[in-house]
Amino acid sequence: MPDGHKSLELLLVGDEGNRADTNGYGSVGYRYRISKYEITTAQWVAFLNHKGKSENDGGLWSNDMDKELSGEGPRCEIKRSGQPGSFQYRVSEQYADRPVNHVSFLDACRFCNWLHNGQGDGDTETGAYTLHGYWGTDGRRIRRNPGARYFVPTEDEWYKAAYFDPAKPGGAGYWKYPTRSDEKLNRDPQSSNAANFFLDEFLDPECYFLKIGTFAKAVSPYGTLDQAGNVYEWTEDLKAPFLRTLRGGAYDSEDAGIHLPVRNSVYSSISDVPDVGIRIAASETDAGFTQIAKPAENASSPISDFPRRPWIDPLTGKPFFPLAWFSYASDQNDLDELAEQGANMVLFINAPGDVDTEQMATDNAIAMRKYLDHAQSRGIRVLIQIGSWHSAHIRGDQVEIDRQRRWIEAIVDHPALFGYQLYDEPEYRAGFGLGVTTRKQLQEFADGLNKTKEWIRRWDKNPNRMVSVVFNLVPLSSWTEYLPIVDSFQVDRYPLDKDQAYFGHRGDWGPLIMAWSMHHGAQAMHEHPHLRNPSPCMQGVGSEHTEGGMVGVWRNPLYDESRYMAYSSLTVGSWGVFHWIRQFGRPNNPEIAKNVGRMYRELRELIPALEASYQKPPFEVIHNHQQITREFLTDSITDITTLGLEDSDRYYLIVCNNSKTFSDVKLRLTGLQLKGTDSRQIEVLNEGWSRNLSYSEDDRQWHIDPHTMCFGDVNVWVIPKDHRTP
Repeated sequence: MPDGHKSLELLLVGDEGNRADTNGYGSVGYRYRISKYEITTAQWVAFLNHKGKSENDGGLWSNDMDKELSGEGPRCEIKRSGQPGSFQYRVSEQYADRPVNHVSFLDACRFCNWLHNGQGDGDTETGAYTLHGYWGTDGRRIRRNPGARYFVPTEDEWYKAAYFDPAKPGGAGYWKYPTRSDEKLNRDPQSSNAANFFLDEFLDPECYFLKIGTFAKAVSPYGTLDQAGNVYEWTEDLKAPFLRTLRGGAYDSEDAGIHLPVRNSVYSSISDVPDVGIRIAASETDAGFTQIAKPAENASSPISDFPRRPWIDPLTGKPFFPLAWFSYASDQNDLDELAEQGANMVLFINAPGDVDTEQMATDNAIAMRKYLDHAQSRGIRVLIQIGSWHSAHIRGDQVEIDRQRRWIEAIVDHPALFGYQLYDEPEYRAGFGLGVTTRKQLQEFADGLNKTKEWIRRWDKNPNRMVSVVFNLVPLSSWTEYLPIVDSFQVDRYPLDKDQAYFGHRGDWGPLIMAWSMHHGAQAMHEHPHLRNPSPCMQGVGSEHTEGGMVGVWRNPLYDESRYMAYSSLTVGSWGVFHWIRQFGRPNNPEIAKNVGRMYRELRELIPALEASYQKPPFEVIHNHQQITREFLTDSITDITTLGLEDSDRYYLIVCNNSKTFSDVKLRLTGLQLKGTDSRQIEVLNEGWSRNLSYSEDDRQWHIDPHTMCFGDVNVWVIPKDHRTP
């Protein structure tokens, strides 16, 4: 480590086999070492000057580390100079011994590999962790290797070093704070119970972080410093499949170092943010780590079933199944095209709802009614996005709120009006993060949305009128803050890239978000009984789109990909289908329009069955691939998912393969009320092939003959109730 600056000073953590704390954390069955301090900026500069020579050297440095490049804020002030292939890095003495920030969990793994391999030109891609250039969010891929000499501590290893005291008065046990204290910390550098955390203001509003060891007397039982405050610290543990666990407090947290997990609903293995840094651990000797840490997984079951609460038609009070488009600047021509495709709903994003003046309120109400009239004539319902109305409710602007009231009262009786969409992707408006200031900002925004909803409910008294919201990047956002406010929500489901048949166009992120969004949607439904089933947003099937004007991101997907996303969503508990996005300043893609129309025509055949039986599936399905093999959409969705439906004449069985090729799919159905028990051929909807359906007296179940399914396959089996033999 750099001469003249703080070094790692690895400390031995013994007392192997200690009991866990009452919360289940802290038991470690082996001896190990942990760094006395957080990794410093000077140490990171030494690392970069060996391993950060080129742009593609693992993203170990970013512009966010330099105020000159990214603006004022909590930055470790690492400056880069030179040309690609010979970059050089430096940091001033003012920042050298402060903790490095804007480093991801994968950065930490590469740093550990470098130490494992002797520093210098040591490899960053093998050693403690096998990375081989990996830069994705699927945290399950990264596991500590046998023989690791330096590594990111597990949550138990971190927790034990911070809180366990074999010499605690009254007997070995755990402190509440990593300063051998159960009393809340102060911020006095001379105190033995202090840390750098937020208390009405930042302790250091210029640098934010303090030099490591500033609180030299505030030492943990094993001798570590700053496990409370300064920066949160990565651990190896995983909230599968994306989010890494964090420990300790930070300069922007209210209660630094309390022995509760950091509420991380945002940060994955690739996140590099201002208030997160690194502390490393090491094997007891240079021989390397030989014990097996417990798996870094959630203990709870990965599968969560959805309650069945579909959207309700405000006019009839019956379930309404949306086949919908998100449309930015919709007009009568747009409605005509949607009707031709077979859509029955539009989310009108740039709806004329601006009410800044009396005249605008009047004009926009007239324009909105005219639009609703045409939608009604085309059999399309309208979910209106009402944009930034929350701002008036946050500031208490009663004049503008009154204009909002008159605007809604002018359209509330229209039969085409389905409901209201609160601001699209609100997490981008509110920000997200762990610190006090970002949490306050988020709470203010959520309160503003809640007030908006309350006023809408006063003006529109129809209890079935939808108030919904879009959450983009659902698992990687602060979305749960808004769930008490809305009736339902959309979640993104990203298609597979047509050029990468197995993984999505953003590496592994697309397919995983498909699975995890549904999983967390199910959890949200259980935790908030007022919520109705989420509607998946088929991202990537609107206009051709680019990010930053450079890289094509939303490509023209194959029909089968979009169809798979829709049906897979339905089998795990979504309701309806939304497509993204029309009228985005670019011509609509005719191939996408054709494919969406094809899907809508098929789904329209199923709408009567969905509306009649989605809430209470009419039969049970047992099959031989109900496990999670971790091949593809893992950790939250089983290999094969199914949905049973019925209308007056037929049963339908939707079967989706979420994993890999299976040559032996066996389906058994219980509860079919069919005439007779003789065998019969049943067909797959719109695909021209069939299999035998036979009844077994032994198990009193109907069996569909074994058949093959590949990943992404969707089979919609059609079973007529009234079978007549020729």
